[in-house]
Amino acid sequence: MRDNTIQQRPEFTFRENLKNGRHGWIRLTPAYSVTLVTDILNRERGTFRILDPFAGTGTTTLCAAEQGKYGVGIDINPFLVWLGNAKIRRYTPSDIATFEQTVHRIIPAVRAEGPKVTPPPIHNVERWWHPPALDFLCRLKYELDTKIHEAQELRDLLYITFCRVLIMISRVAFNHQSLSFNDESFSQGHLFAREDQYITILSEVAHLVSRSAMSNPRGTGKVIVGDSRMLACLADEERFDLVITSPPYVNRMSYIRELRPYMYWLGYITEAREAGELDWQTIGGTWGVATSRLAEWRLASDTFLTRDLHEIIKRIRSAENKHSFLMAQYVAKYFEDMWMHVKAVKRWVQPGGHLYYIIGNAKFYDVVVPVERVLADMMRESGYEQVSIETVRKRNSKKELFEYIVSARKPKKDDQ
Repeated sequence: MRDNTIQQRPEFTFRENLKNGRHGWIRLTPAYSVTLVTDILNRERGTFRILDPFAGTGTTTLCAAEQGKYGVGIDINPFLVWLGNAKIRRYTPSDIATFEQTVHRIIPAVRAEGPKVTPPPIHNVERWWHPPALDFLCRLKYELDTKIHEAQELRDLLYITFCRVLIMISRVAFNHQSLSFNDESFSQGHLFAREDQYITILSEVAHLVSRSAMSNPRGTGKVIVGDSRMLACLADEERFDLVITSPPYVNRMSYIRELRPYMYWLGYITEAREAGELDWQTIGGTWGVATSRLAEWRLASDTFLTRDLHEIIKRIRSAENKHSFLMAQYVAKYFEDMWMHVKAVKRWVQPGGHLYYIIGNAKFYDVVVPVERVLADMMRESGYEQVSIETVRKRNSKKELFEYIVSARKPKKDDQ
């Protein structure tokens, strides 16, 4: 019987990041909380080198650097790698002053309705932005692309500002676990229909970015491109005292979907197929081509799946739903990918090092998938000790869904 006193704890979600300086620069709904990461770091005060193999928006890496530690994040998405490095970068007073002066300088050029870039090739782009907003963004992007040739620090701050503005004046609503569209009222689009309001938003966002950039982390870190299933991007000699991470959940929600507007505008993708290919490479990826490939995918024979999990996958496959086979394939592939990761990460953990995985369970049709138990079993099978499961919070959706911390320790005497 589960404890009915477990609360939703909004401070342990992405909402807490929105009011925490650099952590709130760009919103990603699946991101986990700075509060949760900080709590874990406070348990492990003797550690200095922290790894996050599913870096996302860079929460762990930035938290580690803020505490004077060294953090390394890994993500397969190059946009998130750029974002993570921009967050942990140290900005000098001169960098910030130049940024503020540059914003002040480009505002008259944007207001003059001069040259503009072509809108990004997002399907049905006017569903995202009504015409005046789209026109404003195209003029602003032209100024950034053609007039700014200074240091990377300045470019980072300017494009962070641009990303925040583009989502603020969009027709997007964050009233869902990911994002949705205000198709009926276009409330955000109509609210910001005048040019002077767009300029005001640009100025306010630039001020927010400038103010938060002044607070530099005491430590250092980096985010690098890599596949979390193999971690070949790490140097052979690198070792970490602590792993704090949050893998994708088993919920068939594409991370690429919410990142698409930023990635199209900044040139990380130019067509829908590229988004699908990137999603296929992620653990649990489901966008576009990734979904179609699941039908032909087959489980590797050396994947560690418990008997209970095999039964759960069979129950999902036999559900009376036209998508039941696809969903069963998706769940099986998710755990195959996670098994590859659990085996791979052990090499880079110091003997005696701790791992903390923030993960949620899932439900397909009437079948609950105990992700936390499966991950704990995988850790035991890989030779970790002191494996435990801690329930963190109740999630907002179905009553059976919770969030957990699955933790483990690498033995002090280990053959690897």
